[in-house]
This record gives sequence, C-alpha cells and structure tokens, in this order.
Amino acid sequence: MPSRTGPASKPLFSADMREKTLGSHPVRGGDYTLPTPMMQRTYALVREQVWARRTGTVFYASPRMGKTRCAIAIRDLLRQEFPNVYVTLLSTRPSPRPSTSHMLRLILEAESHVLSRRPDADLLFGNAVADIRVKAARIGAKQYVLLIDEMHLLNDVDLQQLVCFHNQLELQDLRMTAISFAQPEILHRRTSLLANNARQIIARFLSDTLQFDGCASEGDFGSLLRSYDLASEYPEGSGITYTQFFFPIAYLAGFRLENYRASMWEALHRAAGSIAAQGVPMEHICLTIEELLLSLRRQDSPDFVLSNEEIDAAVAASKLRSFSDVLS
Repeated sequence: MPSRTGPASKPLFSADMREKTLGSHPVRGGDYTLPTPMMQRTYALVREQVWARRTGTVFYASPRMGKTRCAIAIRDLLRQEFPNVYVTLLSTRPSPRPSTSHMLRLILEAESHVLSRRPDADLLFGNAVADIRVKAARIGAKQYVLLIDEMHLLNDVDLQQLVCFHNQLELQDLRMTAISFAQPEILHRRTSLLANNARQIIARFLSDTLQFDGCASEGDFGSLLRSYDLASEYPEGSGITYTQFFFPIAYLAGFRLENYRASMWEALHRAAGSIAAQGVPMEHICLTIEELLLSLRRQDSPDFVLSNEEIDAAVAASKLRSFSDVLS
C-alpha cells in the first residue's frame, strides 16, 4: 500500500488527531497482523499442502514465536485464496482427564455450535461431522482444512478421536487437511506414539513436522519494520501508516523505523541470548516496536531520532531477556 505524505511542508496527521484516536489504534492493543517474511514462508508451505490435498503438517516452535497470529493469518488467507475449501481454526486446551468427548467438543466450539456441551460422545461425534459437512456443502467444498493451534495440548485419546473424525469425513467424500501449530514437545509425543505403534495418528497428522522460525535474520526484521513504515494503515482508508501515525512530523522529514534496523536487531539479539539461534520471538519484537511508538510519540519533531538508550529501554520493557533466561 503506498504511503501518503501530503504536501511537503505539512503532515497529514496532527498530534491532536493522533491523541484523539490513539485509544482505538491496533498498536495500542496489539491487535494487528503484518505480512512478515516468516508468515509468508509458512503460508507458501501451507497452500501447497492444501492445493495437493495432503493430510497434515505440524509447525513447531518455542512459545511466543508468533504461531497463533500466523494461524489466524493463514485461516484468513486460505479463505480468500480457496473459497471452495471450508476452513476451521481450533484453539486447543488440555482435558483434565482422557475423554472421548473432548476433541469433538473443541471442534464444535470452534464452530460456535450450540450443542457443544452435550455429554454424550456419540452425539457430539455425529454433530461435529454433520456440522462440517453442511457448512462445506454450502460453499461447494470437497475439502476441509482444520487449523489446530497448540496441538501439543491434545492427548492420545484426543488424537484418536481426531483420526475417527477424519475418517468419517473421508467416507462422506470430504477430504480433510490438518495444519497444526505446536511447541517442540510435539516431537516427543510423536516418538511416544511410534513406540506405541499408533501409526494411524502419525500417518494422518504427524508425519510431516517442520520448524517454525521466529524472526531469524536482520533481513527479516527489516522487512517487518518496513511493514510498520509502509504497509500498514490506520485509520482504515486513510493511507496513514503506523509509523506515520505516531510520528507524523518526523515521518514527513524522512524518519523511518527501518533506518534503525541494525541497532534494534543488535539489541534484540543480545537480549535473546541463547534462544536467538531459533529466531527472536515475534511477540517480544512487536512489544519492543510498540513501546517505541507509544512511549516516544510526544517527542515527534523534524529532528526526531531514536537513541541506542531508547532502543535498549524498549527491548528491556518487552521482557525478552527474562523470557530467554527462563527457557535457557
């Protein structure tokens, strides 16, 4: 999306206008998704799986790498690119005890089904299959994509129920593809299932495991910063980017977050410590950028620059170092 900077001597957006609309800005609530290289790479893999009608792939990574936001973005992209494929995004939670109802209840809850609290597992199974078939038929779908977030929270009984659900849809001429996101523990679960000869689960959902990278390079980080500078927008339809919104005067004078790519990446990489080898967690990167935008906005001026001290303070506010210490 092209940015609009208006007349050369006057910013499009004033500080007063910014403060009046700040409360609803996506950056303030962390309620936004930008097209990062990591997300684009993941979607390219997913779309191939869907196009080829494969059974399943699991992306795994440590917490806070951006898996959930990626899953949401992939749901939206799949619905746009494959209008004749029915897509569900399911967020899991652990069951307090093994239950043949739990997996089916999660599917129905993801579909906002009014009878998802039924206690009978057979009725839940029938409802889940019928609900997906009816919704798929409405859009002429012969394929169903189930996106599963936090797959590692499912136990063996849940996965067995998922196999049965998959098989029943296949018998009713609806091909199912499961795209899952999980923490690295899913690899141990896969080993355990192999040891228990549960090959039907592995064959359908765990045969293809891929590492989901956080922000792995300075180049990827620069692309993310360019999204704040050039490929974001608020208010909707205004053509005003996120960087422009918070620093309208500096933006007009040429200020861009991407100009600080090297110093910001160095500070983030230093704070990430040993976990940087897996990529810097996206959650902490976004928190750092949001801290800079929000805390420094009142310093907006034609001469505004980011100091290394301000960058270090924003990284510290993201708590990246303490998070890294916990995982190390």
